[in-house]
Amino acid sequence: MPVTHFSIQQINKTDTQQASQVTACDQAHNTEQYAHSIISEFKRIQGSRAGRQYGMFSPEHPGFRALLMQWREEQIPFVRFCQQVTRQLALQLDQHEELFQGYLCFLAEHLERGDRLFIFHLRQTAALTLNTTLELLETDYIEFSETGFGVAIDLQSLTEGADKYLTLSFGRGDRGIKPVVCEWLGYMDTVDKKAETEHFLALVDTYCNDLPSEESQPLREKVIDYCMDQDKAGEPVVFAALSDQVDAGLERYVRQHQQSPKEELIPDRKQLRNYLRFTGKNNDVSISFASTSLGKEVEFDPTQEVLMIRNLPKSLLRQLKKLHDEDR
Repeated sequence: MPVTHFSIQQINKTDTQQASQVTACDQAHNTEQYAHSIISEFKRIQGSRAGRQYGMFSPEHPGFRALLMQWREEQIPFVRFCQQVTRQLALQLDQHEELFQGYLCFLAEHLERGDRLFIFHLRQTAALTLNTTLELLETDYIEFSETGFGVAIDLQSLTEGADKYLTLSFGRGDRGIKPVVCEWLGYMDTVDKKAETEHFLALVDTYCNDLPSEESQPLREKVIDYCMDQDKAGEPVVFAALSDQVDAGLERYVRQHQQSPKEELIPDRKQLRNYLRFTGKNNDVSISFASTSLGKEVEFDPTQEVLMIRNLPKSLLRQLKKLHDEDR
């Protein structure tokens, strides 16, 4: 996965009454020294985020896309593209009066399946270090665990006119910046992960219900494990791969009963987790149990909205019995 281009630009907006300050870097960064480790870290971060969004550039907001295509068509160099879109983000921040500090890291890589561009918001954190005379000194370092929003653009799919080539993810505390980033990119959703995953899991259920009980639950678990692994890797669930990795009959069934013809699924992680387990909590109670327990160890009365639980965990049972004995 050779990194072909690498640039870092800086934006600071610490006061809503003042314009954003952009510190532009005119020189491209060395792609050999740190770029490969940084892009690997970005991919790991992107894959770990459950709330990834998938879409494309909106034709109503062509600014970012126009500059991207100018770089791709070699009308402007990569560094100038990075500088100009960074200034665009600064202007967008000023329109929203949103505070922002950090760096935009731009990395392009060349793959056999096509080129990709990554943009991530990096933050620095203060720390202490020791020098050669064992004096404590203050320093700043890049804290990858505090990485902000991330953008991944499949440039091959963009060129081919696909409707899903732009991936967005956001870090902790990024709620305020989310609409700014979407407007900056001219982003529009084209994938309803929740609805598509619900439909897929409903097909899995219907298919498994016709199997013997000793086969149905292991197959459900295998499907979820496969989908979770694909999601964590940042890859879609390709239905053709279900034959080899999961079950050929399931793949045929899914294809025959799709709402619209699709070759792959981008799964919603929350739906996958809830498929095998029911979970919920409020201020006083937190409950989680396997879906296979419903109707066995766990019974639900919908009219009374009451759960009856048998076969309690031993540790919980001990606590309850101890409390009961103390109250006697």
